[in-house]
Amino acid sequence: MGNYSYKTSLPAYKSGNKDVQATLVLNSAKSGAKSLLEISEAIKLPQSTVAGRVNELIDSKQLIYNGFVVYKNRKRKKISVI
Repeated sequence: MGNYSYKTSLPAYKSGNKDVQATLVLNSAKSGAKSLLEISEAIKLPQSTVAGRVNELIDSKQLIYNGFVVYKNRKRKKISVI
């Protein structure tokens, strides 16, 4: 098995498609998704890719980690829109 995130991470990085992914992540957070896994499942991207886009959105002051939420019986960092 190869690198499962290659198709969504490296080509996006090289082509500038990260903006599209970031928009998907931000829209998902705005529509109510509150954790990395929840966003990942909503937009059908690997959790590692979503984590990268969330970190970029946090750096650009569009999202923040704000407390915790329970999703699928696990405590996870809560993602909030600024």
